Amino acid sequence: MYLFIHTIQQFSFVFYQITNFILLYLIWKKARALLGPFRYLMSTFSVYSIVYNYVDIITHPLVLIEKQMYVVINHGPLRYTEWFGFVLVCMFGASFGLCISLLCTEFIFRYIVICRHNYRKYIDGHRILLLFIFPFVISVTWFFFCYFGLTITSEKRRILKIPFMNNYEEDSEKLMFAGGLYWSVDQNGVKNWCIRDCLASLGLTVLMGICCSTILFCGVNTYHKMKELRTSLSKQTAALNNQLFLTLTLQTLLPFLLMYAPVGLLFFLPLFEINLGFLASSSAASTAIYPALEPLIAIFCINLFRNVVLCNKKKNAVYDLSSTAVQ
Repeated sequence: MYLFIHTIQQFSFVFYQITNFILLYLIWKKARALLGPFRYLMSTFSVYSIVYNYVDIITHPLVLIEKQMYVVINHGPLRYTEWFGFVLVCMFGASFGLCISLLCTEFIFRYIVICRHNYRKYIDGHRILLLFIFPFVISVTWFFFCYFGLTITSEKRRILKIPFMNNYEEDSEKLMFAGGLYWSVDQNGVKNWCIRDCLASLGLTVLMGICCSTILFCGVNTYHKMKELRTSLSKQTAALNNQLFLTLTLQTLLPFLLMYAPVGLLFFLPLFEINLGFLASSSAASTAIYPALEPLIAIFCINLFRNVVLCNKKKNAVYDLSSTAVQ
């Protein structure tokens, strides 16, 4: 089973390098004037996704649910490295947090441009860097929740001894991982809540909730505002805004299916001691697949990008939008 997941991770890594560099080329060579400052956000998300992809391939993460405990395992080449192997798992978690929060910045930018013109001055020019404070805080906070809250303990190693051997043929005493144990049971059968693990898991859930709610709030309001402005916008401007919004919408649905939902279940199911087996383990594969598929959305939803990739020169000549389309 885990060999199949690793195969998906490796294939996704190679496929992503191709799709992402195509997208970066299109952004900077074919659409610099078209996208305006929005290109910085798209480029940042793409460049960061390369980093996320490398962290994923180095860590080769595997996911396991064992009764009241969830575990993210470092199954990469440094899985037996004391301390640093654990830090790599925390870095993978932080990179996941940065990935979902960087997507938020694109929605925030569109929301300000379309719905809050009076705030536009705060993101003009170099001030656009202020938008990256949010993902930075999310990522760093995610790392510390993992590092200080999901630590490796002797009790966790004992609980995982048989599952690790049966599923991965690995010794729990040697393998590095980050795991949340919601409660332990003493010799008298009394359940004792593990406060540190519970608070860390709650914190990670809150971070995901902040990102989800931000995307939904900005997305819904932007959509309604665009409908109101449709009659006042030029045909070309409205067309580009619709394409960008469709791109962001699909870029939201995809991580909801491949990242939010699997990771959310990872936090939720152990509370009820539910182990879905393959579905739980598949989150390690789905989080690797997402960066490989994400560039395809922009490439095929934005007309200019699609026409270049499909070598449709005739349509490219007609499709000529000014930078004011997204400003």
